[in-house]
Amino acid sequence: MNGKYSPTVYGSKSDGPYDRNAKGETPAPWDRDNYNPETMFSNYDEHGFDSYGYSAYDAKGKYVGLGGSGVDRNGLTEWDYAMMSDEEFDSYF
Repeated sequence: MNGKYSPTVYGSKSDGPYDRNAKGETPAPWDRDNYNPETMFSNYDEHGFDSYGYSAYDAKGKYVGLGGSGVDRNGLTEWDYAMMSDEEFDSYF
């Protein structure tokens, strides 16, 4: 099984800060009663990718949050990479 990081995290133009929301925007003010992780949680760069190289959206653009279901800049998930052979994974570098 390959690593947790997307190969797109290496050599990407952004290496933080990870102070934006999933949309790559300044997070909305925190509201305990109406918390929305998509707009209030700050763990993403200005392009909407986390420090592992994944977004909070699936390939169809649906918000999926954290947990390995979001796609990277190649449109692949952590699971997609984990299912590849080492040779396939290495071809993304």
